[in-house]
Amino acid sequence: MSLKLHLGCGKKIIPDFIHIDQNNFDHIDYVSDVCKLSMFRNNSVDLIYASHVLEYFDRYEVNNVLGEW
Repeated sequence: MSLKLHLGCGKKIIPDFIHIDQNNFDHIDYVSDVCKLSMFRNNSVDLIYASHVLEYFDRYEVNNVLGEW
């Protein structure tokens, strides 16, 4: 089974994904900053979906965010 993350998902639900957001909606699996994914081992995630997320980071933070993903 593949490990798929939906980062910064808000209220959007995607079946078979682990939902991570700073807001604690009912479907959220982990309430967390999308930059801090220490709950997952390095190289254990098969797919990351993060729509409209990078726009919330300034240009100096983006490389660090992508490096964490």
